[in-house]
Amino acid sequence: MKSRRIILTILCAIISTTLYAQKLSLGYLYPAGGQVGTTVVIEAGGLNINKATKVLFNHPGITADIEPLKESAAAKRKRRRLNDQSSPQLADRVKLTIKIDSTVPCAMYDLRLQGPSGVSNMLPFEVASYPNFVENKRASERNPNIVPSLPAVLCGYVTPGGVDRFRFEGCAGQTIVATVKARQLVPYIADAVPGWFQPVLKIVDSDGREVAYSDDYHHNVDPVIITTLPKDDNYTIILHDAIYRGREDFHYRIHLGQIPFVTGRYPAYGTVGKSVKQRITGVNLGTTTAKVKVRKEGYNQITFTNDIGTSDAVACYALPKGVKHIQGKGGAMLNIGTAISDSLTTTSRIKRYRISAQMREPIIVELIGRRNGSRIDAVMRLKDGYGKVVAKADDKEDPMQGMMTFHADPVLKYTPKRTEVMILEVEDLYQGYGEDYHYLLRRHSQLPSFNAFVSPANITVPAGGTSTLRVDITGKVKRPANLVVEGLPKGFTTSSLNLLAGRRWNVSITAPKDATVERFPIEVNLEYATKDSRATAKVVPVDNMMQAFYYTHYIQAAELALDVTQPSPYRMSVDFNVENEVPFAFSNEHIPIKIIVDKDPGFNDPIELVMGVKHRVFTLDPVTILPEEREKIIYLKLNHTALERFKGRKNPPFWQMNIVGTVKGEITKQGKRTFQNAKYREMTPYFILRLMK
Repeated sequence: MKSRRIILTILCAIISTTLYAQKLSLGYLYPAGGQVGTTVVIEAGGLNINKATKVLFNHPGITADIEPLKESAAAKRKRRRLNDQSSPQLADRVKLTIKIDSTVPCAMYDLRLQGPSGVSNMLPFEVASYPNFVENKRASERNPNIVPSLPAVLCGYVTPGGVDRFRFEGCAGQTIVATVKARQLVPYIADAVPGWFQPVLKIVDSDGREVAYSDDYHHNVDPVIITTLPKDDNYTIILHDAIYRGREDFHYRIHLGQIPFVTGRYPAYGTVGKSVKQRITGVNLGTTTAKVKVRKEGYNQITFTNDIGTSDAVACYALPKGVKHIQGKGGAMLNIGTAISDSLTTTSRIKRYRISAQMREPIIVELIGRRNGSRIDAVMRLKDGYGKVVAKADDKEDPMQGMMTFHADPVLKYTPKRTEVMILEVEDLYQGYGEDYHYLLRRHSQLPSFNAFVSPANITVPAGGTSTLRVDITGKVKRPANLVVEGLPKGFTTSSLNLLAGRRWNVSITAPKDATVERFPIEVNLEYATKDSRATAKVVPVDNMMQAFYYTHYIQAAELALDVTQPSPYRMSVDFNVENEVPFAFSNEHIPIKIIVDKDPGFNDPIELVMGVKHRVFTLDPVTILPEEREKIIYLKLNHTALERFKGRKNPPFWQMNIVGTVKGEITKQGKRTFQNAKYREMTPYFILRLMK
């Protein structure tokens, strides 16, 4: 047994020294927000973020400086003692000094860090009306944190087995609101253990009697308490994890006080560019109506502001211009190009609408409800002229809603066998009703059979260099299909934008050598074939995040941006005989590819070449471009055993490929692991390896 341990240790040591540090990865922000018009100092934790040099926001009114977080040995020991489930994914820490301009609207914003290896994933940063009150970890059950005044945002994080307490003064008859943001602040998990933070919230009086309790709010896992205080007293608000887990990324923000909070609004749907007069319900609002103008198609975040402050955001879905919008009219005719918004009422818990059906012309009806903040778990039924149910639809997963744990909005599809007027029924699965059981019905001639996502949402490319973005397709897209990249400045080039096959396509973006160092938004659209013509769909910018080293999901970003950075001392390209394509045959043993390297004067470091995309069919032995070399012919080896299964195909197969050139940097240690950092890392544009007939 001892000898085995020795061997394993040696192997681990060998492996660890060959690992390269990954890109910047943000794990948490603490506190994850600040008051509008103030400067707040926060801590960020993650992996490799100590290499970051810049903080990026999707609003120009928020700026920040970054510096290493100095931590004493005693503080490190204390932190490790408090967090026995600490993760290497959270090993690095930096200090951010964030200035929030007084003109910045209260909302959630995307925060990223930028360093030599690129841009990190996004984490939400909240701009709020109320001041931060940060917990003291020395507080206890007998001596809780004392909140000097309300309203306030209580900021903290829970340790394993930890229970956080905040004491505040309350008066009889006050309607107190406590809203928790926890899951919203870290929309993915670094490790399966401890997993998701599931906060539990309660308020007790000075005698320890429970006044209010919550562990979620409707379908949101973050709890909300709305309660009227029974007497003048010192109250304590208590928060902990449902099963008493904890770690430094188990952090939260509690909005506490007599603050405005919207529990419902109607109508919750509108049209782009038009004002919607909403009837709103809630507490501490001071009004029952509000006029809202929705500015973009899809889900808009709406807040309500009074003398106390700004409410939490609620969703308002906006239809595109040209769609006829009918509000609250049961029995209406639902045609193509028409949308009906309605809600389930006490008098009619089942709503019915008419549909004019034409023989063999598909009926497609989409319901939007839960995705727009409704409580409805909708079920749709389609009945023919004889009252027979011919189609039924319940839940349909929407990959664009990565934060949702339960997808309750259905899509109904049916091809009628005759021409007639049919009846569409809508109800809640659990017979719920009320204005907050609202929904929107929209009939389509066709719906895309896919969703398209582009990642990362922030692309970093050095002037004169190349970077890559990835397009993922969920579902099926008809060929031919191609991407359209909009917003690239003059001189920028891309690799192939034709989606030739598969559910994933890599696109390289190459900046000219004289590109200005700046950040600018871009947009990616997908043109695809339909039954009658061609259509265009937006490719949604996301961070494709790993969940507990097992699976990934998409976290939608506010925008897709490209950051041009300082040029590296070398650039790489491929010398093609045929543009963007290298043909080869079954008879080949090797595929020769010429790599061209443009080096700055004085740059003499060796460059190690590897394949940017791993394949079973192709391998590349270690290759180094020496200081005196300006070009290099590399030879991709063919694995004929892996290639054999492609024989006899009607259409010759092809593979996307690029070559990555790395200059080694310093060696760093993270816990028990040793990493060889990359001083520079450049790549060629993507090209295609095509098997000839």
